[in-house]
Amino acid sequence: MFWYVLSLIGAIADAGYYIAVKKFLQTADPVILASGGYTCCGIILLIVSWIRGFPAIGHDFYGALFASSVLGICAVLLSFASLRSTDISLAVPMISFTPLFLIVTAFILLHEIPSFMGIAGIVTIVAGSYVLNISSPQKGWSDPFRSIAKNRGVLYMLIVSLLYAVAINFDKIIVTNSDPVVGSSVTCIVLGLSFAGISGFGGLRNRVVPVITPAPGAPSDRYEKTAAIPLKNSITEWIVVGTLVCISAVTINTAYTMQIVPYVIALKRMSIIITVLYGGFIAGEEDVTTRLSGALLMVAGAVLIVLFN
Repeated sequence: MFWYVLSLIGAIADAGYYIAVKKFLQTADPVILASGGYTCCGIILLIVSWIRGFPAIGHDFYGALFASSVLGICAVLLSFASLRSTDISLAVPMISFTPLFLIVTAFILLHEIPSFMGIAGIVTIVAGSYVLNISSPQKGWSDPFRSIAKNRGVLYMLIVSLLYAVAINFDKIIVTNSDPVVGSSVTCIVLGLSFAGISGFGGLRNRVVPVITPAPGAPSDRYEKTAAIPLKNSITEWIVVGTLVCISAVTINTAYTMQIVPYVIALKRMSIIITVLYGGFIAGEEDVTTRLSGALLMVAGAVLIVLFN
């Protein structure tokens, strides 16, 4: 089925998005990065929609757009806060809980019900999250779950998973009341403009970040001045983030029209493998072996959902 291919492409783009955001947040303001990235994506898709022709808009489109936008703003802000405060290989796998939450939200909002094997896959994903949070100093069986609450960045991403589990249903309503390109375009533009309003574009022309520079005769850790980062750097970041969001949004939204939401999102979580490998072998994050084992188990649950449904 073609939805498999679309979901995997969306997974690759999603992994690239998280990796890029993790890198850019070293200097970028989170709200400005979100504003520029989503606005860029929306403009690209709006041009594509204009070339293809605009579809008829259904009566449920605007209500779903409002709900998805509010939830999306909260989710993006929390995910950026998570990526700034914790390792990418530890934070991103938490979004594997989305299919678990979708069992309830998709049933309520879309009347979509996973099969028995689908439920088994969800349980496997939860087991993977348990393994993901095990570390050698921990001895009690409940320690990994307590670590989720102790690590604020991981907890933030878990909340993001819940927010997405609700927002995704509205995304499908948007798509079924328009088409995958127009739906993604309008959603991204609304998100981008919302973030622009939040930031007020303060300091956009010259972003300023703290850098440590020793003053004459002063210790190097007691003098701080600022350095301006050119706007062109911001534009490059926006284009990269926006392009990755475009690919992910269009492929996943198209897959929604072919399969129920929990299964599409389960396969999309293959992106976890890429981000965990990146965190361990490129970013040099510690304890990647344990984290990768947990992530693999999570993805095994996703595969179980797909292969038997």
